[in-house]
Amino acid sequence: MRVLVLAVLLLMAGPAIAQPPQEPVPTLKPVVVEGTRIPDERRETDQEAREELQRVPGAVDLVDETRIRESRAANLKDVLDFTPGILIRPRFGSDESQISIRGSGLRNNFHLRGINLLIDGFPYGNADGFSDFEALELLTTKRIEVYRGASALRFGGNTLGGAINLVTKTGYDAGLFEIRTEAGSFGFLKNYIGTGQVYGPWDFYIGLTDTELENFRQHAEQLRRRAYGTVGYALPGGTTLRFDLGFTDSHEHLPGALTQRELDTNPKQADPTFRATGAERNYKYTRGAFTARTPLGDNQMLEWSTQLNYQDLDHPLPFAIIDDTTYAWSSELRWTLATPLFDHGNRVRVGLQYAGTRQNDDQFQNLNGDRGLQIQNQINSASNYAIYAEDQFDVTPNFTVVAGLRGQYAVRRVHDQFGTDSTDSVDFRSLSPKLGFLWAVAPGAQVYGNVSQAYEPPLILELTAPGQITGNLDQLKAQRAWQFEIGTRGTWNDRVTWDIAIYDIELWDEIQNVNVQPFPGAPFTIPRFQNIRRSRHTGVEAGLDVLLMRDLLQRAGLGTTGDALRTRVAYTWSHFVFVNDPVFGNNQIPGAPEHFLRAELRYDHNSGFWFAPNVEVVPHGYFVNSENNARTQAYTLFNIRTGYEYKPWKLGVFFEARNLTNATYTSSVVVDDANKRYYEPGDARAFYGALEWRWR
Repeated sequence: MRVLVLAVLLLMAGPAIAQPPQEPVPTLKPVVVEGTRIPDERRETDQEAREELQRVPGAVDLVDETRIRESRAANLKDVLDFTPGILIRPRFGSDESQISIRGSGLRNNFHLRGINLLIDGFPYGNADGFSDFEALELLTTKRIEVYRGASALRFGGNTLGGAINLVTKTGYDAGLFEIRTEAGSFGFLKNYIGTGQVYGPWDFYIGLTDTELENFRQHAEQLRRRAYGTVGYALPGGTTLRFDLGFTDSHEHLPGALTQRELDTNPKQADPTFRATGAERNYKYTRGAFTARTPLGDNQMLEWSTQLNYQDLDHPLPFAIIDDTTYAWSSELRWTLATPLFDHGNRVRVGLQYAGTRQNDDQFQNLNGDRGLQIQNQINSASNYAIYAEDQFDVTPNFTVVAGLRGQYAVRRVHDQFGTDSTDSVDFRSLSPKLGFLWAVAPGAQVYGNVSQAYEPPLILELTAPGQITGNLDQLKAQRAWQFEIGTRGTWNDRVTWDIAIYDIELWDEIQNVNVQPFPGAPFTIPRFQNIRRSRHTGVEAGLDVLLMRDLLQRAGLGTTGDALRTRVAYTWSHFVFVNDPVFGNNQIPGAPEHFLRAELRYDHNSGFWFAPNVEVVPHGYFVNSENNARTQAYTLFNIRTGYEYKPWKLGVFFEARNLTNATYTSSVVVDDANKRYYEPGDARAFYGALEWRWR
């Protein structure tokens, strides 16, 4: 608690999002929408990408490749833990996680909802917003852009949580030869090899990874093999073409969740029903994407992008064996004009988007892991049609107004081929406005704010979940919300970087997952979804990066300079509640801690050595059911990261120790489970190491 109090006092003095300590912290300039600058997102440097993010009138963050490489890089929690406002809770140590931004998708007891997850701006997952994590590879990623809340119109304008965009490497970003090997506790082993190069107008990059994990828990073994490649070509006159291709082969056993007694007795154990029925999730995933970008003059750009994904899924669960093949596709046409308006800086973006999904959904009885009779045969389809427009206008060189509007038409359709041969469909229409501002109050400091609307239709999975009472698709309404946000970000004297955001989100018909027993005494539950009439999410997201001291060794009389001591803190306060609910009153919505803190003290030496102990604190347990009579336990985790890079050879080593006190704690939860199996344990004490070499 002393650590928590000290950290909060620091935050009150000037919160900030940490930037990589070995790079100079960028100084924010006045927000001026330049007349001729239209960046190529795939070719941008990190500095250029940060400048683009500073045009967003809401909370944002950028995680560059250095921060990715200085981590285990096995899942999003490894690289995003110091981004305030994001709650990432791995389920059984893998990249499959419970992820929420500002309370989005707290119903996601499996996979992802409420956040637009993207690869190079392409939506990753199905057209209805459902996606997973197993095909995401961080070692082929050069940076991650985070847009918190509904203010990012193109990426996050229709979702409560916002967007996370992984920007992958091209031939301009990778060396001729890159290799990395990682190993650690619980049978963790990961290997990466990549190559990239530029030949005249051509560039190419290929990255291959293999990840194996025996896991801390029983019946939780995992295997991932991923391949990613891209080829780009620059035509005379500025037109560029790029083709991306990716493949993932994923196999994992699922251990399920535990009761409180099982967690306290033996957190390694699996849910006996999951083990007896051979619960697994195995699939092959292929993705192809094409992008064309052509200038229409010195200050206009037209971009067209399209992609096609295919997934073949074999998914035994206690209630059924799911056998799906899914095709998902999307396309976007975007026009950008950056030219002064009435002698003021101005930039306009207009985009058209289309996304579709077709899923052949077959399900069979699960007879202790073997297929029994077929119980479902249907074709699920989803379509989204959207148009968005955004204008950034410089009222003065230091004050910019951002206004935008997104219109979307969504269709969900199910064709039941099992017995009835019937078709049912439902559609949703939305118009989501936003209005924001950016004010450069001083050199290096911004104040921003926005009012924006989020609109999230239900997933097909939620409309057709096995626990739904009625058989039609209009039983769930779309989730709607208004977000009000104000914040500040900036730097001071290259010693302090801060970012703090305060938000209030008023929701109608928030979608809730209640896991019910399919029959009295059933040893497992099935999901049922319903709308919460009114709810409210409020919170504070704050981070701080402070350069405490330079030239420590010289001060100690050792005669060398160039070392530094820094601290960074990320703190999130979340308050998510029902509003006058007829059943739950003003109870807290389960699934997220009210306080979440990450703090780190880091020493860097100019030789390439760095050492960074850190702490993760959840000072109070949080509720796991809507009745608010069951909750997790508080915990504190102590960790250490350290590394060294011999720069002349581009040879690096990395080491990490986690949960040094071997605490038993809950990593993720299954909310509102009828059998009280709420808890998915976090890993015990663990050690990881990596060796990498890059040659250009």
